[in-house]
Amino acid sequence: MRIAGDTIRRNYLSRYETNYTDKYNSEKKIYSGRQFDRASENPINAARALRLRKSMAEVDTYQGNLKTADSIYTNAESALMTVSGVIQTVYEKLVEGAHGTRNQDDLNIIALEIDNHAEEMVQSLNIDIADRKVFGGLNNDTVAFKIEGDSNYKYVTYNGVPVNSSGNPDDFPYSGESYLDIGIGMSTDTNIDRIDDQSALPITFNGARCTGCGVQQQGVTLYLNSIENGKEYSLNVAAGGRSAMVTFNGGANEEETLTNINNAIKDNFMTGPEMTTDGKFNYIDDPEWYPYKNTPMNPDGSIDFASMEKDTYYSIEVKMNGLTRHVDFKGGETVNQTMDSLTKSLERVYGAGKFDVYANGKVQGANKKYAEISAYGDYGDVGATADGGVDVGALTTGSTDPSKTYAINLNGKQVIINPGDTAEDTVKQTNKGISIGGQFGDYNIPVVLPGGAVKYPVEGASVSITNAHGAENEVEIYEKQGYSNNLIQLVLDSAKYLREGDQQMVARYADLIYAAQSNLSIAIADLGTNSKFIEFNTDRLEEVMINLKSKQNDIESTDLPSEITRWKVLESVYNASLQMGSSVLSQTIFDYIH
Repeated sequence: MRIAGDTIRRNYLSRYETNYTDKYNSEKKIYSGRQFDRASENPINAARALRLRKSMAEVDTYQGNLKTADSIYTNAESALMTVSGVIQTVYEKLVEGAHGTRNQDDLNIIALEIDNHAEEMVQSLNIDIADRKVFGGLNNDTVAFKIEGDSNYKYVTYNGVPVNSSGNPDDFPYSGESYLDIGIGMSTDTNIDRIDDQSALPITFNGARCTGCGVQQQGVTLYLNSIENGKEYSLNVAAGGRSAMVTFNGGANEEETLTNINNAIKDNFMTGPEMTTDGKFNYIDDPEWYPYKNTPMNPDGSIDFASMEKDTYYSIEVKMNGLTRHVDFKGGETVNQTMDSLTKSLERVYGAGKFDVYANGKVQGANKKYAEISAYGDYGDVGATADGGVDVGALTTGSTDPSKTYAINLNGKQVIINPGDTAEDTVKQTNKGISIGGQFGDYNIPVVLPGGAVKYPVEGASVSITNAHGAENEVEIYEKQGYSNNLIQLVLDSAKYLREGDQQMVARYADLIYAAQSNLSIAIADLGTNSKFIEFNTDRLEEVMINLKSKQNDIESTDLPSEITRWKVLESVYNASLQMGSSVLSQTIFDYIH
């Protein structure tokens, strides 16, 4: 059988190119150290490598977060140790000042030194690390601690509120903590809608908890006879972790003055919304509200999602997993959005992962049984303006009926409205519905009693009142000064007694300051514990990264000894194909020219 020369040459060139490609690819693996450059070369291993690289990137992020956290904890611990050292120095100065042989000039000098030490403590606690106010809680905009007041009385504020105003550190503004994800499964606690503190590492701290807050036995009395009729007065009032400047006018008599003061305090401390006669809500933030409508139900007891309207709230009663609960949710633009809204509401009420919501309007519990669902409430249709706010005119003169019940969802809370015969009655009934159960916050408000004593109806809390800075008229204030639980405030108060020459109280404050370091010691111990936790997780992630790199090496890296041996074989084959080419390929005019 005769084989044509073109066929021989074509087959030879094909094999030659294959030999060259094999040799080149082997060389590339040797020089690059990688088994493949493109996913198409090895799709299965490429997919594995991609997953490994994603895991390595996450671990690298966690390691970076741990380095940041380590820096924060090291500096935070250093700051608290500095404060602890300052406290020891202050204690020694107070012991010195309590000595009966010191004259008033000596005591004034010691008082000045102690004031400076208080400023030093504040500076240490206001450290800013990695663009975070470490002891400011969630406050990352302003310094956490400030010393305010004048030479007669200095007081400490935490996030703008006097530290003596509450014995609960969580009452103060921005009292939460910031967290870093360090790869231990950061998650959200659905009950409080905050990060679960067991699943992440805190990197900012509540300074009021570290230094103490509140007072032991403090009372405030205003001298009402110092308040003149018709004059304007301004007081800084702090209680329960809130602070407000209260402005009022003196009355013609004590009763009128008391009314003016208490109304002014109420206006400033009221944290809940109030509806006004124009149908708008007076609220600390811009109010967001939507009307409730009757829940559309199918004959079989399932929810008719398709009939629900966007931005409208619905209520249902759900019997599931042995529990009966009232669930509110908002209609979405699509059925899926409405289902998602119901799912989130069920999570808040029942907890995550215990049910499934289906498009046919049924809800299935963890026991795989369908929940019993029924419409909750028979609500009238609330008239509303396009930009929000109840349209009182529609409620009282239009389609509403005073015998019916209406409902709105105001900032996530349900408010029942029983319209009256007049707009004023409707407003009154609506505000009554708003205030029921304190659903928009605590309405505890400081009250000035006849005689000028100030009462705050919260056990363990206290009131701090000072004249506003720069006020034209001042109220005489007598404070039965209790002992502060805050270290910085104790230091400032001890300096005050040094200036007054009360060496007995100076000795008392030396003991108080020595005893009050427990909060600081606990905070330092907590930082030390978390530092060990950081060290443990750093080692853990290093081991994880080593394992990931080992797996990556197995999947992506070239086995050099084997590949070099293979390359030698391929080189020999390639060289042999070059030698064979002189016999297979015809000579050309270029060979003769050469």
